[in-house]
Order: sequence, then C-alpha cells, then structure tokens
Amino acid sequence: MAKVGLAFSGGGIRSASFCSGVLRRLLQKKANVDFLSCVSGGGYTGTAYLDWKYQNGKKDSPEWHREFFEHLRSRSGAFCNWQRPCQGILDSAILFTMTVFVALIIPFLLWSSYACPLAFVIDFLFGKILRGGGKPCSKVVQKDPSMTIKECRAERLTSPIIYKQFALFAAPIAVAVLSSVIKGLFTKGKGLFTFLSTSGFVFFGLVFIPWFIDEFLHLIPMWMKFLIILPTFFLWFSFPLMRKNATLVLVIYVYSFVINWKVFNGRVFSLEYNDELFSTLMGVSTVLLWIAPIIGTIQQRIGHVYNRWRIQRAFYTPSSVGTWGCGGISWRDLFLRCPTCSPHMQRINLSRALTLEDLDDVKPIYIGGITVNKWRRTTSSKELDYELLTMSPNGIERLDRPLHESEFVGKLMPMDVFLSDAMATSAAAVDHHMGAYEGDDASFKDLKVMLGISMGTAVVADERHEGKRNCLIQFLPLVIEVLRILPLMLCLILYWQTGRRRYLVIGILTFFGLLILLTLTALIPTGSKNPGRLERIARWFTINVAYVSFVRKTIGVTNLGPNPPPVLRLSDGGHIENLGILPLLKLRLKKIVVVNGGRTICDEAYGATLLAALDMARKKLGCSFSGMDGRDIAEDIQDKFVNQPPGSQPSSYRFKVHYYDKDPSGYGKTKVGEADILFIAPRHPDKTVQKKGNETWGEVLRDIDIDLEAGRWGPGPELSGEEVDRLTFCCCEGCHGVKCRGLSEWMCGAFPQHSTANQFFTPAMFTAYHREGYRACMEANATEFLAESQGPREDAAKAYATL
Repeated sequence: MAKVGLAFSGGGIRSASFCSGVLRRLLQKKANVDFLSCVSGGGYTGTAYLDWKYQNGKKDSPEWHREFFEHLRSRSGAFCNWQRPCQGILDSAILFTMTVFVALIIPFLLWSSYACPLAFVIDFLFGKILRGGGKPCSKVVQKDPSMTIKECRAERLTSPIIYKQFALFAAPIAVAVLSSVIKGLFTKGKGLFTFLSTSGFVFFGLVFIPWFIDEFLHLIPMWMKFLIILPTFFLWFSFPLMRKNATLVLVIYVYSFVINWKVFNGRVFSLEYNDELFSTLMGVSTVLLWIAPIIGTIQQRIGHVYNRWRIQRAFYTPSSVGTWGCGGISWRDLFLRCPTCSPHMQRINLSRALTLEDLDDVKPIYIGGITVNKWRRTTSSKELDYELLTMSPNGIERLDRPLHESEFVGKLMPMDVFLSDAMATSAAAVDHHMGAYEGDDASFKDLKVMLGISMGTAVVADERHEGKRNCLIQFLPLVIEVLRILPLMLCLILYWQTGRRRYLVIGILTFFGLLILLTLTALIPTGSKNPGRLERIARWFTINVAYVSFVRKTIGVTNLGPNPPPVLRLSDGGHIENLGILPLLKLRLKKIVVVNGGRTICDEAYGATLLAALDMARKKLGCSFSGMDGRDIAEDIQDKFVNQPPGSQPSSYRFKVHYYDKDPSGYGKTKVGEADILFIAPRHPDKTVQKKGNETWGEVLRDIDIDLEAGRWGPGPELSGEEVDRLTFCCCEGCHGVKCRGLSEWMCGAFPQHSTANQFFTPAMFTAYHREGYRACMEANATEFLAESQGPREDAAKAYATL
C-alpha cells in the first residue's frame, strides 16, 4: 500500500513527447516512483529512460538526463527523419519499398500460386458438369466445323446434365446454411462448423461464378464486365454480415476467372487458353507454393521487426542497440521459432540488448501493457477472447490470472523477452486482431491477414519446452514442408516427361488432400489444463508448421482454457486500455499518477478514456472510485475536469480508488484500502488555466542546479497560442506555419491532439508537447502528490513478486 506508480499512456510519438515532459519534472524534483506502467507510445519514453539509466550505472544524474532528453528531441522523427533531407529521402524510400513489397508483391505471389492448381482440380472433378458436356464448345467446334459455338451451347442447355449443375450449386449452399445454424446452437465444435460454413460458400463461388461468366458474360465487352462485377463486389461492403468476408470474395472473383479460363478454355484479358501455357504456369505455381511458408512468415512479421528497429534505433543508447540500431534483432525474428537455438542462446549471441531480466534491480520497475488475443480462460462465450498481458522483470502474466495459477513460469520468462521487443509489441497499433476494437475492425481482418498489414507479433508460449526436443523432432518441420509439396513437384515433372495427365491429377489431388489434413489440424481445440494427445499434436503443428498457424490466425481460432495458446497473438496494449492504469490498480498502490497522452477528438470527450478505464477496473479488479469529497466519479469528472470554460480548463484531476477483496464467506466484498490517483492531460495554451506571468526556465529551476537551453526548449514551460498553432503538417520544420492551418488540422490534427497516425514529429513539435507535459506536471503538483505517501517502504520488487 505504501508504493507509488506512474502510468504513461498510448498515443504514439505525441504521447511519448508529453510523457517525457512529465518525466523530466519528476526526475528534477527527485520524485520516488516504484512502478512505471507503459502502453504503446508511452513506452517509447518509459523504456528508453530505463535503457539509459541501466547504461549509466542504474542511477539518475542531471548530466545524463540532459543528454537523454535532448536525444529524444533530436530523434523525434523516429520513422522518417526529415531534419536531414538525404536521410528523410532514404527513410521514405525504405518505408515505401517495404510497404509495396509486403502489401502488394508478396500477397500476389502467395495467393496467385493456388490459382492454377485449384482450377485444375475444379476442371477435373466438376468440369464436365459445368460445361454440360465432355469438352469445351470451342474444341467441339474445332472437331466439327459444321456446328457453331452458339448451337453447341443451346444443345447443352437442353441436356439432362443441367440437373447435375443445379445439384452442384445447391449442395454447398445447403451445407453452408446448415453449418451456420448448428454453429449458433452449440458451443462445442464451433470452429469446425465455421470452417464448414465458410467452405460451403467458397465452394459455391468457385463453381458458380465461372459458370456464370461463361453463360452470361462471354459476349459482353470487358469494360461492361467490370461494370457488372465491381458493383457486385462493393455490394458486400454494404451489409455487415457479408462485409466480414469481403476480402475472401475478392479472392474468389479472381480465382473464378482462372477457373473459367481452364474449364471452358476461354480468354482472360485477351489471353487465349492453351495446354502448354497452363502447364508452364503450374510449374511456376509449384515453386511458389514451395517457398510460400518462408515468404509468408516474413510478410507477417516484418512490420513488427521494422517498427521495433526504428524506435530502438532512435531512442535507445547506442551501447544497447549498436551503431545500426539492430541490437537484439536478427534474422530469427522473421520466423516464429528457430529449431537450432533457444531464446537463451539468442541472448548470449546478442548480449548488448537488454532483456526484461536485466532490469530486475532497476527502479522504477517496468510494466509493459500488451493485448493477448484469441484466448479465453473458460469455455463461456460471454468471456472476451482478449485480455491484458503484462510483461515486467518480475514475470509475465494475464491481468485476470488467479493467484494459484502460474501460466508462464518455466515457459516464457523475463530473460526471454528483450526490452525493445516488449515496447514494440505494446505499440503495435495495427494488427490482425485488435482486442476491444475487433468489432469495428473485423470487416477488414481477413484483408489485413492477406496483405500482411500487421505490427503485432506472435510468440511461442513455451519455447523452452520446444527447444528441449530431440534433434529429429527439431528438424521434422522442415521435412513436413518438403513433403507438403514434393508429390506435386514429382508428378508435374513426370507429366512434362510423359504427357500423361494422370500424373498431374495424382500430384494435385495429393497436394490439396494434405492441405485439408493440415487445415483440420488447425481446427483442433487447444487450451485444456491437461491436454490429450490430439491436442498436443495440434499445438506442435501450430508452432512448427507455418500453414497451420496461418489458418488459425485467418479463421480466428480461439484458445479455450487456462493453458496458454501454443502461439500468443500479441498486439497494442491500447486495444484494451490505453492509460496503463490497470496493472497499477491490481498492485493496489497508495499513489498513482496517470499521464494521458492519448488523442481526444473534442474537449467534451476528455474524460471518456478515463471513465472507460475505471469501468474496466470495476469489472476486472473489483475497484470502486469516487471524487475526493465522495461524489460520484462520473459527475465529478464532468464538473471539475471536462465542463470548464476556455481559460479555466485544468490539466489535472484528482480522485480516489477503493480496493476490495471478496469476503471469506463468499458473499459480498470487504474494503481493504484506498488510494489517491492524479490524472494529467495536455491542454491548449488558450484553454488551460491562465497565469498572470510566464516563468522562465531559470525561475522554474531556481531551486535546482540545472538550466535548459532556451534555443532548444523555449523560454520556459508555458506555451503561447502562437507557438502551438504554427505546428502544422508533420515532416520537417519548413512545414510549420499558419497559412495551411485548416488543411493541416483536417489531415493531421492540431495541438494538443495531433493525430496518432502522425508519427513524423519534428523537434519543434516534440519540444511543444514536452514543455506542455512539464507545465501540466507543475500545475498538478505531481511531485508533492507523490511525496504525500506515508508508511514504511518495502522493496518494490519483492512486493510485486508476492502479489
């Protein structure tokens, strides 16, 4: 209860800048902080500070503090440094090239590789039914010149085979609808019925659309086809139930043209079908299918690696990350796991980069807030499938972990996690799974999976156990990847040598048969406390076979049970709670300072983020909140913090938290303590509480033997409206000015609420938010607030470990 904590919220570089000003003030006043909870952008500043402190003997001193904050200011353009034009051009080129490679080139290679094999299977199994005869009409006319294509089509319309066509189209629809109904009625087997439902609709599209193209669109000009097909695709985005699979529909449309090209020997974009060309494309597809797991894994993980590299290179000490900023990052980070080395071996090879364990005796204790997705501890559908995962030098755990359970002890330990990796994961604002934002974002989740648009990461939950397996098991995944495609490759070669079609049939059917087996493996439930043999097999395949992991991610298979999922899907901690206050409330600290650098759309919504976090604390931790005078917290926030006129808007708000435990009898709760919380947020200079005169840095720091350079940090902490209103656009100092203020505010926002998507800060923007954080901390009397804590002070690390 005597401990105090500091929370740095999410909000990208904007929050990092604001939090840095608060941190500077607390350090100068020698405030005693036991825990530092960071989320997303707040972790830029929080982890960089701890990295610098570790490299400076684990002690604070004004000398390296001055260098540290100047380093943050000068490197605020972490992703694109336009203070140096040549560097800015290079950074922009790297970012653009990587985006094109990840989101366009790789998806095209991956998804196009399945088109020809799939077209061959559809033609072999259902081609005769779709055509209404044995051969395409184009080949029938070649053999019998007396018959026209029109006559051939008319004759087939009257054929009895038309009833088989109806059955072919109706059967998958019936399976899909029936599976959807069963899925809604029963909890168990939900993943299987979801798969059957989706597969039914996909199969219908793959057989019906090619037939529809041939029957109704073959005489229509290409431009008219686009006028018919494109509106049909956009129609999917108009209905929520259909919108969820809109990207899948796009893939089906593309595949349908290839299937039509093969089944009906037609023409696609003026490209006439011939067997030799199709055979060549099959060879290209086979090669792409062989290398698909490698390039697919790189595609899904490179965004996280790039994000981590840019941030740590910008803000951490060179002694931690090296000259090029790559400390702790290697080629192994582009793959889910390396069969030849464990995380401990990686630490030995990359010993300069700090792990969480290295900070076990550095104060304050770092706590990183991360969202773990697709994991319910129970089988109840009412429980959310995401939760806050905290990473600190003293352990890794879910927020809702019962005291008697230790999910990651002996599996995933602080020594296995690099500090920069925890920071970058907590800042993964864009991911396939978005926690609390999943509902708003679900429409495009499959699109993001397909395009590899992700900054989140995947971590093997029990890498230590996987690393102890014998040599044969370690290299078995490589054997599986070879065997997955080897039959198709060998049969294709035999087909080229002999010209016998049956070899191609055997190879392709074997390939898709193996894919179906792997897909069914991905659907096996995991999470049981005592997993059986089948579940253990499924967990191993999820960890070691890229295709199985990809299927689980795409379909969104949820791990049900207390046992962690085989692969943890991690994303931004702000996808649950953006303030970072929940871990500190769980520790039941005596004093908590919450620094909110997150974006608020308008002044009226200033308290919304805080109220949302407090509501979660009520539900998850059993806390209760009130104003300092006992007033209802919602009314108190609105009255004292939100609904204040311009010129009188405070930058801070103070309130109480009441801690409760469940009563031993099992009924009700017993109050076990209370604490004070100080909430700090930025304000526009024209709206904040006005002062008669602005203090200079010399006046502010007269009791501290430190001074700041006015040329870099302004004349003092107080800003003027003119200073902040000129901070338009984002790339370089030359972009700032008041001429394009309206356009800039629409595109990038305005101080103190520049868009979180704007990560291209200039030193001038960093300085403004830094000064505002310093001023807000002064106005809130944060150092005096923290000093109010009374009572004996135990060792914080021991207290955390006990809790």
